[in-house]
Amino acid sequence: MSSKERMQRYKDKIYNGILDAAMEILKTEGCESLSVRKIADKIEYSVPVIYSYFLNKEAVLIELSRKGFTKLITCIEKSLKGLISPEERMEAMLSTLIEFAHKEKELNQLMYSVGVHVIDVEETFPVLKVISDLFRKELNDLKAGEIISEDSFRSTYLTFLSIAHRLVAVNHYYKNIDPAINSIVLKKTVHAILQPIDA
Repeated sequence: MSSKERMQRYKDKIYNGILDAAMEILKTEGCESLSVRKIADKIEYSVPVIYSYFLNKEAVLIELSRKGFTKLITCIEKSLKGLISPEERMEAMLSTLIEFAHKEKELNQLMYSVGVHVIDVEETFPVLKVISDLFRKELNDLKAGEIISEDSFRSTYLTFLSIAHRLVAVNHYYKNIDPAINSIVLKKTVHAILQPIDA
């Protein structure tokens, strides 16, 4: 291994260590408690070392969010394996959004809050287009290969996201909801929303 490769491996180790430490602080103490100083203390490096990798705390949070969206996409793609019916696939995608929000509560909250501080969320998080493209494919398949209008797609996509996020909020509030009830709600919702899709 060349000295250049060793140096890159060393830099990658520090970079990943910063993000791992930030994630641990996020999960144990919450986003408000996260600071560059705490990250530095946790990985036993100086604050200037952290700043040599990230401009500020916000940059760390944005990178954690990017990783979160990438992880979410992996979960969605895994949930779609073996499913053929577009309605089943749509239900699986929404169900995965909800399950992810429960399993990765702090990260999920960060993913959908850090974006409000950026000018163009889709430019900052290009991975969001992957998620919307997955939805677009299922909607197009429901129309037997016809391409639905952009307005129709956008309104339906935002409706799905809104339902998923509100169902997450309801589940956080009513902590004893049976998962089977969530499944029934999703089935009814997907069926109702997909019926009136117009090109």
